[in-house]
Amino acid sequence: MRMRWLVAIACVAVLAVASIAVAARGGDDQTTPKGANLSTIRCPLEPTGKTGPDGQPQYAPAKDAFDTATLIDLPLAEARAKAAKSGCDIVVSIQDGAGQPVPIDLNPKLIYVYTEKGRVTQIEGVGGGI
Repeated sequence: MRMRWLVAIACVAVLAVASIAVAARGGDDQTTPKGANLSTIRCPLEPTGKTGPDGQPQYAPAKDAFDTATLIDLPLAEARAKAAKSGCDIVVSIQDGAGQPVPIDLNPKLIYVYTEKGRVTQIEGVGGGI
């Protein structure tokens, strides 16, 4: 009986050591997922040549489009200069918590942002339209 307990304890110890060794590897061999992050908001957009179920043209990011998240926390003037490098412009739709007048037509080169104290705090979207 005593031998069975010793074998059981030895098995538990070996399993514990193996678990610790696996956990300590740190995940260095993890692969990076391939493909695009579908949650990014990119500018400029370009027509795909397709229409949606509502009959409106569909747009997709242009090949040279940039991730608008890089504008967050920048002063508005700096964000506008950065967007202009890709042919995009910025429209402030909410400034210091107050809604602002914005264009209602579709423009795939407009980035709609929120600002607080002159800094970009959130990207609302690209393209606009009703």
